Amino acid sequence: MTFDLKKALSLPDIHHSVARRDEVMNRFGPLFRDPSSLTRQDYLDFLSIKHNHHWSGLERLGRPAANDMDNLRTAVSILVDEAAPLSERFDTALSMVHGVGAATLSPMLLLAYPDRYGVWNGTSEPEMRDRGIWPTFPHGSSFGKKYEIINLALLDLAEELGVDLWTLDALWWVSKLERQNKGEIKDARFKAVWSMANQAEQTAKQSYGQAVEQTVKNKDLRLSKEALIAHLNELLDETGDRCAITGLTLQFEGVDGQLRPSLDRIDSNGHYEVGNLQVVARFINFWKRDTIDAEFRRLIAAVRGE
Repeated sequence: MTFDLKKALSLPDIHHSVARRDEVMNRFGPLFRDPSSLTRQDYLDFLSIKHNHHWSGLERLGRPAANDMDNLRTAVSILVDEAAPLSERFDTALSMVHGVGAATLSPMLLLAYPDRYGVWNGTSEPEMRDRGIWPTFPHGSSFGKKYEIINLALLDLAEELGVDLWTLDALWWVSKLERQNKGEIKDARFKAVWSMANQAEQTAKQSYGQAVEQTVKNKDLRLSKEALIAHLNELLDETGDRCAITGLTLQFEGVDGQLRPSLDRIDSNGHYEVGNLQVVARFINFWKRDTIDAEFRRLIAAVRGE
């Protein structure tokens, strides 16, 4: 599996990210290696792409962790303590901090020890799957065990390509950026996003005042339509235009309607609001229905033999 490194690094977004590497490492690396001095503002800045120059979407789910900085500092201390096996400390940290997942913990590890840890998120996983380098896991593997195995694959790939792990993480965006530059995404995606926002608006309106015998769940739309459209674009950017649950590439147009993007409420009893929305493939939304999100993801992993 190869990248055209010269071409990839010439893309403005990737060039910008790689160029800011040392600045970001110098600011956040010491804080994550010794989180005793990590402040709430430091953590919030890390979540923001304005300051990390690499990862968008971290602050959408990660902000609640800042409400208990003592707990967060303890979790990060455990995460970076290399006296313990990686899988164990990853699982422990994951269980301690609400709203923080592998997509936040693995960048912390990368910044703390940039030569030892790669990033597992909604961009790297589907790209690895598409390129045939996604590893297999023992049945029943925890998230920590999976990350341990994924990280070995990332280390091998970085060595093969002759790049550092920060640059490798930026390279996963090449496919999407090339499609954008060719004009293959913008128009169809715009229409799909508008359609999802419009459907959410209509669903929210129709959930009120229905004279039916069964209980009808209210589904408030707690954003303006314009804000929802902006948020949907952010969600698609985070996943690289892929289904948030399966990692399958979404089709904004084309013959397979089941791969069209569909707006899903993570908690089906919740509302249309930031933190409770994800974009998935249409068939996944149909299959999931009212199933608890974590349980549905577990079942998808079981189907994949993971």
